[in-house]
Amino acid sequence: MGGDRASSSSSGEEDGDAEWRAAIDSIAAAAAAANGLHSSASITHPTREDESDALKPPKLTHYQIKAQKLLDDIIEKAIEVVSDTRDDTLEDPINGCSGGGIRLFKRAPPGIADDPTDELNRNRKKPRILPGKEIKEGSKEFKKRIKSVSVAGSDIMAAARDASQRAMARSEARDAATRAYLLREEERVAELKRRRGERWLPSVAPYMQS
Repeated sequence: MGGDRASSSSSGEEDGDAEWRAAIDSIAAAAAAANGLHSSASITHPTREDESDALKPPKLTHYQIKAQKLLDDIIEKAIEVVSDTRDDTLEDPINGCSGGGIRLFKRAPPGIADDPTDELNRNRKKPRILPGKEIKEGSKEFKKRIKSVSVAGSDIMAAARDASQRAMARSEARDAATRAYLLREEERVAELKRRRGERWLPSVAPYMQS
């Protein structure tokens, strides 16, 4: 009886441990699948082989291989790699220059060049000015407009001459006023000297001595 109970209890513990292990393994497998890893690597420590496998690039799928081949075919048909830059076939007959590099199309010129400007065929016509109101040359309005936009050398010289004469007249008037003031001052000092004498005029003594 006792042996049966002990065996049953030990078997029950083993069954419980197995259930726990199964639950732990299932949880680890679900977490590894969510992270994009293998379920076997999630419960064991990573080894050198696992690390080398992780460093390897992922394998291409069938659709990726087909897309890569299609792109290679398009590039081979559309792009031409030029190796010899001195080839006569690469010369640009328009610009007279040659260059290497990558051609986007087989018939396209090598490199990128600006479009040449045709100076001979350029439009050299004068701009058309629409006529305005017609004015007779003998009218006063025409003469007024001509005078407003034209400048005569004789008029400029006459204006300059008049301005210089006015400036000289103002300068002469200032000089005459200064001389008249000095003359009046001398006469006033002489009159004071005659009436009061030299000792009564100490303020004007320096002027008298000079």
